[in-house]
Amino acid sequence: MKKILVTVLFLTVAVNGLFAEAKHSTIVYTMKGNVEAAYNTMMDKPIKALGYRLPDPRKGVNDVYKKQYGSTTLDVLSFMTIVNDKSIKPLLEIDPKLAGFNPFNLVIYKHQNKDETVISHLTASAVIEMLGITNAKVIAEYTKMMTNLDSLVSKTFPKATVTYGLYEGAMTDTMMHYEMAFDRPEDLDDFIDDIQEKVEDTFIEKGYIMAGFFNYKQGKKDLIPSYDAFWTFSLCHFPYSYTIFDNKNAMPEAAVFAPCTMYMYIKKDSNTLVMGMPRLANWDRLFKMKGQKRMDFLKKLD
Repeated sequence: MKKILVTVLFLTVAVNGLFAEAKHSTIVYTMKGNVEAAYNTMMDKPIKALGYRLPDPRKGVNDVYKKQYGSTTLDVLSFMTIVNDKSIKPLLEIDPKLAGFNPFNLVIYKHQNKDETVISHLTASAVIEMLGITNAKVIAEYTKMMTNLDSLVSKTFPKATVTYGLYEGAMTDTMMHYEMAFDRPEDLDDFIDDIQEKVEDTFIEKGYIMAGFFNYKQGKKDLIPSYDAFWTFSLCHFPYSYTIFDNKNAMPEAAVFAPCTMYMYIKKDSNTLVMGMPRLANWDRLFKMKGQKRMDFLKKLD
């Protein structure tokens, strides 16, 4: 009897593992030929009409790779970080972790040896899981916002083949989170300027490029009243970027994660600076790094 129960239990676990529900990590649009010009047009007035900004667009990253490293396997690679700040700000009032992927990259790439172009981004569900967001309103509103974005891409490229990146199982240990207490000065602006300068200097010393900056308190501050300060840095480590996205067995599909977004905020009347960002380990979780060199580089920076 015990053997039968053990066998049944083993089969149950095996079957559940075999038929585990696959989840969408990315949405992938594949178009024949080089559609960079049409993409660039979409990233101007059409995407801005949806409420998106492009704080720090980086076109022709592959050209920079070729200039700096002497070669590239890509015809097209652009990091077009976008943020719908008017829609995001009310959601940050509920869960500030949403800034971990906002701004985010609506990446475009084309391999030299393929007559097709790919446009891709992380799905709302993958972002929500990695950030550990559980609030129903945040999930619903963010999912709706991303659905509207996908409607624009589909309308712009009606002949695109749409596929999804897949992953299984729960994602754990996906975020870095730090809190730093400070003596709150009368003039908080000077403190913020000093912190931002120190962060920039520290990352630059470690070989990073400060690829972007976005201040959520800029503009209509009443849309985000619970914070005295809230900003993000976009971080890029160029040797790491080239190692992952270009050269042999290039993985430009992983550029949906690039540049990495680090958020920092101070709650209203608080004396605590909060910092957070997604871990690089998420890249391997969703894309499975090709080659030990890529994996070693990822672990070193994480």
